[in-house]
Amino acid sequence: MKFVLVNGRMPFRQHDCVWCCTPIYTGYLRDIATRLCYCDHQCYMIYRESSALLLGGRVCAS
Repeated sequence: MKFVLVNGRMPFRQHDCVWCCTPIYTGYLRDIATRLCYCDHQCYMIYRESSALLLGGRVCAS
């Protein structure tokens, strides 16, 4: 699990959280491997957990 926490900036292209679709205005979390943006760490963890369940319990490769 590798990510970057960005404060005070908007994402260059994507402006919505991948998990909850909340618009991102200032500050976000970005997954380094997938380059997907999340509004906070909670949405990131929920997304990771649901991805692991879809893969049959295996953790997503980071």
